[in-house]
Amino acid sequence: MSNEIQIQGITQGDMSLTLITPGKGAPAGLDSLLTYMDDKRDLLKELLHIQGGLLLRGFDIQRNEDFQSVRDRFAGLSNFSYRDGNSPRTKLSAGIYTSTEYPKEYRITLHNELSYSSKWPAYILFYCHIPAVEGGETTLADGRKLLQRLDASLVNKFREFGVRYTRFMNGNAAIGKSWVSTFETSDRDSIENYCRENDIEFRWEKDALYLAQMGPGVVRHPLTGEEVWFNQANQFHPSSLPEEEYKGLQLLFSQKKCRYPHYAYYGNGEEISEEDLKKITEIQESQAFKLKWHKGDIAILDNVLTAHGRMPFKGERKIYVSMC
Repeated sequence: MSNEIQIQGITQGDMSLTLITPGKGAPAGLDSLLTYMDDKRDLLKELLHIQGGLLLRGFDIQRNEDFQSVRDRFAGLSNFSYRDGNSPRTKLSAGIYTSTEYPKEYRITLHNELSYSSKWPAYILFYCHIPAVEGGETTLADGRKLLQRLDASLVNKFREFGVRYTRFMNGNAAIGKSWVSTFETSDRDSIENYCRENDIEFRWEKDALYLAQMGPGVVRHPLTGEEVWFNQANQFHPSSLPEEEYKGLQLLFSQKKCRYPHYAYYGNGEEISEEDLKKITEIQESQAFKLKWHKGDIAILDNVLTAHGRMPFKGERKIYVSMC
């Protein structure tokens, strides 16, 4: 049965994916995909580490439970919690969340999931339950190629100093995500223990929580040894927000940057220029793969090699995500 599955490479910009579909006249159901994943486990991992992503299309994936079956077949019992995540999303079941609930009219810049954390997932899986009527593409970028396109002096600063990320959160969401939602608990002792275990500086200010932590700017892939651009500096910096929203935050917090919901500095505390952050975003987007979702698609990404983002959209859009 697995011999009837077809594999081909698809490319946009600097990014390539491996497209996996049923062969002509071959069974197109979930069972045939799961059998293929059992038979070709090593090949799939090899392709992931070469291209950075797999796209499974045409296998009649209908439900979240089908996605869970594919995730479990790929990852075994391993799943990665989104606790301490910075994006608004809802937990659906063990290891499965909604994709970001960030407003549909805004673009989400390209980033590697949880690259600001001391621990990040090796892989991230997306399932398209309902594609957007218009827009809503998931953007993808190869961090190896991005590293080559960025100015060498800028890369060297990120490589040498890394990134210092700060967050300021209220107990109930006022501006940005609340600390209760971020840590999936209202237990302050539990949050403090998590912060200590994960090298996160923390400070309570009445019902608000300030966090600061260090992340890399550039890493080497743990299996291939390739050097990769790996951070969320341009996403965390408030200059990435819609212009009017950024201006409003500047009026409130320009004299006290620790109160911004998110902020990013070089690891030595130096400001990262907005001009450089804008260049990073422009180069990422100019070479990005825009994945237009079909109902039932599942994408599996190497989270170190491949950054992801989202285009604005209209209508309903339901994308579910899991990490491992």
